[in-house]
Amino acid sequence: MLRRGRSTAAVSVALVAVLVSACSSADEAGVQGGDASELVAEMQSVLDQASGEPEFKAPGPELDASQLSGKTVAIIGIDLRVPAIAEVAESAQDVAEQAGLETTVFDAQGNASMVRQGLSQAIDGKVGAILSVGLVVDLIHEQIVEAKDAGIPMVDVINTPPDADAPGQGSDPDMFGNVAPDSAAVGRLLAATAIVQTDGDADVAIMNTSELTVAPTIVGAMHDTLDECEACEYSDTDTALVDWSTELPNQASSVLRSDPNVNFMLPIYDAMTLFASTGVRQAGGTGKVQMASFNGTAPALELVADGDIATANVAQNNDWAAWAAIDQAMRGMLDLDPADPVLPVRYVTTDDLDGVDTSSQSAVNEALFGTGYRQGYLELWGLA
Repeated sequence: MLRRGRSTAAVSVALVAVLVSACSSADEAGVQGGDASELVAEMQSVLDQASGEPEFKAPGPELDASQLSGKTVAIIGIDLRVPAIAEVAESAQDVAEQAGLETTVFDAQGNASMVRQGLSQAIDGKVGAILSVGLVVDLIHEQIVEAKDAGIPMVDVINTPPDADAPGQGSDPDMFGNVAPDSAAVGRLLAATAIVQTDGDADVAIMNTSELTVAPTIVGAMHDTLDECEACEYSDTDTALVDWSTELPNQASSVLRSDPNVNFMLPIYDAMTLFASTGVRQAGGTGKVQMASFNGTAPALELVADGDIATANVAQNNDWAAWAAIDQAMRGMLDLDPADPVLPVRYVTTDDLDGVDTSSQSAVNEALFGTGYRQGYLELWGLA
């Protein structure tokens, strides 16, 4: 398996750093000198810091939701077959109702022309705001501008790496606001999992879907983190979103048959693990190959609870994302500044899920994240 993302120049710089460090102190050589145990300990610390239940912190100043009673929020999902997208859309409808808002929902079914159709319908219908749930923003810039010119704020949801100080908060510069986890942190947590669970000897297959806006940041952080591990190797695969169910099982089994040394797989979204784990079993990889992923959807967390293949997950609470998205939409409709765009995550392993009900998303969300954020938002909006 080829190791990627490490240039000759980078290796030379690293060697110089090791030599300088070794001359000054053997103790300071640490991980640079190839001591895997120190790197494993460092990566375990990264995981531990993300393992606690997140606390609600007001993302912005208080607002008066009653001023927006009866306004409509259009929810447009890239593909409601993807659990995380469907969960945000479903929760956003409930949250909007509690805030006195109306909603419409459009499923683009992974089709670019349908994405444009859904956006055009919302803009022509003069909705109050639009939630762009998973839409590839590079492909809809014209519609984002059109919505902005029509006075309709758009919010990018669980899609684009957030940056509170950038135009569009890291999304398209004409987007009003953003709601998403820190994607670089997610990628580092996943790669750290592979390093820790293999004692610094990870041979990783990264399973990418490069068409998704967040993919380069997550995968880039995986590469950067794995490059810190002298004994680790990795390669990438790439599968279109619409092909997950048909291609991922064969892809996973093919990877393992072509390279028996692979001992870890990192699909960037946990819905992919539902299909890739089938391929691992078909290739006889159960007990030999571990898997970690991102999103915290109930079916994927059930696999983690079983622990035979999937062993960890960076969970986001898509109900929390829906509350944050409606909050952003209301701020846009009230001509306020956008709120903090970063959505909290929680790192969980098989041990953390012992006794947790993974039969429904609501049960998982409450077990891992509590419910305090809901009351927090209602108070923030003057509704409690």
